[in-house]
This record gives sequence, structure tokens and C-alpha cells, in this order.
Amino acid sequence: MDLSGSAPRGGSEGAAEGTPAEARSLPELVELHRAAGAPMRALAFGNFDGVHVGHGAILDLLRLEGARKGLRVTLLTFAPHPLTVLRPERAPQAIEGLSARLRRLKAAGADEAWVARFDEALRDVSAEAFAEALFGQLGARVVVASADSRFGKGGQGDLDLLRSTAEAHGSIVIQVPAVSRSGLAVSSSRVRRALEAGDLPTAIACLGRWPTLDGRVVPGDQRGRTLGFPTANLEVGAILRPAAGVYACWWECRGRVERAVANLGWRPTVAGNAWRCEAHVLNFAGDLYGQSGRLHLASRLRPEQRFEGLDALKSQIGRDVTLAREVLGALEAQGRRPLALELVP
Repeated sequence: MDLSGSAPRGGSEGAAEGTPAEARSLPELVELHRAAGAPMRALAFGNFDGVHVGHGAILDLLRLEGARKGLRVTLLTFAPHPLTVLRPERAPQAIEGLSARLRRLKAAGADEAWVARFDEALRDVSAEAFAEALFGQLGARVVVASADSRFGKGGQGDLDLLRSTAEAHGSIVIQVPAVSRSGLAVSSSRVRRALEAGDLPTAIACLGRWPTLDGRVVPGDQRGRTLGFPTANLEVGAILRPAAGVYACWWECRGRVERAVANLGWRPTVAGNAWRCEAHVLNFAGDLYGQSGRLHLASRLRPEQRFEGLDALKSQIGRDVTLAREVLGALEAQGRRPLALELVP
């Protein structure tokens, strides 16, 4: 099956609900590859949600093969998540937004990160046609995949099909070993469960970094300012929400990283009716409205709770700030302060 035929340009028009403008159909990706001069590629495909240490192992192999054989390191991800089309009731919330995922993949060493638009058309592509597209039309000379890789209509494609198709094109498939933490395999699903349960140590171990929340600072009700603890109300979009609570964290903005304490949740003391991410940046005075930033979550200090009044809330915030300083200071003494990686637009 030749997937290089004409197709509508990628973008929001005619795409599945929630499909970003970066997403392209498989025929469009073939056109993109040809327009770039049809370079040979070391390639992997998957969702790469969260870009955890298992994904890091894939990237390590791709970079090694790319350097040895002069191949472009290319990652093919999907948007929206395939389950949004296949089984909407089981579609997970993303650990990070797509833009953050693509920036992180490129920062980790990918030459290119492609987004395939997962819609009914891609759903119905047979496993054989998808594998043929990788090796015959997208220039894959090396594909890195895990033992449980599944692809194509009905999930019929597997590692054996990849290998047989690769052999027909003089290419190879490398199986990446499973990566475990605390005796259990690392996966995006495990990261999601840990974040939703407030199990930050497990999430950190699986991600190999601090969990992050990206967004733009928008106006809030300014109650924190009246309590003596002004907060930045970070609008994070439709991504997975970590367990409600108070977190010691770092605030990254415009190339700087500052200590912070954040409340994630519903603000029961003030009868809040919407989930919010509100961060008090320590030792900072200034206006953050409209700025993009990132929170690096280091430790969940306590669950969210309701207090009898604002005075009790203010006293607890003071204790939270003191504890956050201690926790972050200890981590920084170990050299674990995050770097400003310029990943925030």
C-alpha cells in the first residue's frame, strides 16, 4: 500500500477534536520526508507521554545508531492519543501537553519529532502497510522498539512483523530492553498512577527528573496577596492533574529557577469551585501576569485541607513555606536543583 498519495494538509480543519496543528497524516509525513531530501533515519514510534526513563533508553539507542551510521534520529508520536479514537472512555489524560513533549524529545537528542494525526484513517491502516511505510517510504534504516510494541489496525503488528519488513528493505530492528524501577516496569501509565496518588518519589524515579507543570500566569482572585503570600495562578490546560495538595517546587521562567511552594487543588477553605495551580515564588517581587513558566514538583508536603478561617490558613501557609525552604535547600545541597533548560516558550 503506497501512503504517498495526496491528502489534506495537517491542522485543525477536518482533524479529530483536540488534534493540534502540528499533526499530519501519514501521507503528509511521507511528503515531508521526501521534501527534506529523503534522508535515512534511525526511528522509533510511540506516544512518548511524559518522556520517562524508558523513552530515554530508546533515545540512547537511536542516538548511538544515528552516530554510527549517519542517520537522522527521528521520533514519530501520535496526537490525539490513539485511545481517543479507539476507545474514548479509556483515553488517558496526557502527563504533559504536546508542545512540551516535543521540546523535551528534541532536548533529549532527537533530530526530528514528527506528529502523526491519529484519526479514523490512521486507525484503519493495516499493520503491514504501516511497517512498509516506515521502511519503504519514511527512510527507516534502524527502528528501535520494545517487545510489546503493537501497531496497525486492531493492533495486529508486532516485533516479528517489524523485523520481517525491515529485512526486506535491508534495515534492522533493535529491541530495547525493558526499564524497571523498584522492580516494576516503567511506563507512562505507571507515571500517571503515581502522580494521581501523590506518590512523587515513584513518579520522579520513573521520569528520571522532577514532574513538571507548564502554563501561563493568568489573573486569579488575589487572595494570596491579602494573606501576605502572593501567588501566580498557572493555567496548565487539559493535562493530568497531580493529587491535590501542597508541593515544594521550583519555578522556572525566562531562564531563571526560583524556589516556590504551590497549592494544587480546589481550595476548600475559600469554597473554590475550580481546580487551580497556585504558586508562591519565594524571594520574588514582581509581576508575572501573562508570562509562561514551569513548576518542577520536588515534594508533596501535605494533602489539601480545609481550615476554619483565613487566619488558620495563613498560619499554615507560613509553615508550608518554612518546610519548603528546608526541603528545597536540602535538595540543592545535593546538587539536585533543576537547570533552566529553556524548554518554556
